[in-house]
Amino acid sequence: MSGTRTGRRTPRIDAAAIRDGELITRAAKRTDWAGAALESAAGELDEAHGVEGNALTGLTEVVLDEAARVAHLAEDIESHNPVSVDGTR
Repeated sequence: MSGTRTGRRTPRIDAAAIRDGELITRAAKRTDWAGAALESAAGELDEAHGVEGNALTGLTEVVLDEAARVAHLAEDIESHNPVSVDGTR
């Protein structure tokens, strides 16, 4: 009888894992987009000057550092995905 119960639970677990995988993939993708947006912002800041006419080099470096952190965060999020891109895991 316990084998029967396990058989009934398996599809729910698989469906839950698939749903979790979809959510994690979406979160990783959005986090990756955020990193790309930060990189783009850094590129624009690199060409800008502050009120006093000084280059915003320091601010640009901070934004680039944050973009790198966000990129690593996107990889970390995806590493927790219970389902790989090809549907296995």
